[in-house]
Amino acid sequence: MQTFASKAAEKNYYEQEASEQEFLTWYAKQDRPTYETPSVTVDNVILAYNPDTHRVNLLLIQRKAHPDLHHWALPGGFLDKTEDTTQAAIREVFEETHLKIDPKRVDQLETVATPGRDPRGWVITVAHLTYLPNFPETQAGDDAARTQWFDFSVDPETLELHISGVPDQLLAFDHAEILKKASQVIQESFEVKPKWLNLLPPVFSWQAVETIAKQFSGRKISEQIAHYREMYMIPVNTEKQGDTDKPHAFFSLKAPI
Repeated sequence: MQTFASKAAEKNYYEQEASEQEFLTWYAKQDRPTYETPSVTVDNVILAYNPDTHRVNLLLIQRKAHPDLHHWALPGGFLDKTEDTTQAAIREVFEETHLKIDPKRVDQLETVATPGRDPRGWVITVAHLTYLPNFPETQAGDDAARTQWFDFSVDPETLELHISGVPDQLLAFDHAEILKKASQVIQESFEVKPKWLNLLPPVFSWQAVETIAKQFSGRKISEQIAHYREMYMIPVNTEKQGDTDKPHAFFSLKAPI
């Protein structure tokens, strides 16, 4: 067995002179145990267009276990070592809500590693953002006692997302902050790549676009989004609006954004 003058010399030998296999064997026994390992979770901000109210709704679950028992939360859970975070987010959503999500509709939102964010210990979460063009039914399962779609509004000054019927103190963990980040990302997308347009059904009115934009921004921004019609939409048909001669235009997206 090889001997070393010091721990530093041993570390230097295996990191720079030994073979990679020798290094990995040494690392597993000597170096890796010196690092504390965090747990990793995923969360998913799931938005869908409600055709009955013509507004966007947010999907939450009500937790049936500690911590934050009975609080409302974003669907999510712990990452398995055999999956990436998108796969984990899709799996957890299905286990807790019986909702199947197309991976193409799931985007990473942010990684949150704030110390103390989870009372169970050192937990890092990778939050995701999903836009659904339909309004699917859900069913509670796994860690969820209930699932529910909620209406919400956005404060135009702070960009905080306020959920109808759910006070901030009844949101689990730091999910209010994750929702604020989602709101900020959507705000920024107005000028760049408005992926929130993927919420729209296959055929939609321009009024629906304006309504969703106002819900996300907290104010009317019709002039700001007028160019969307040329960039992202195809006219489908027109019909008269009530007893007036004013046409009401309908559109579809040229392609998913």
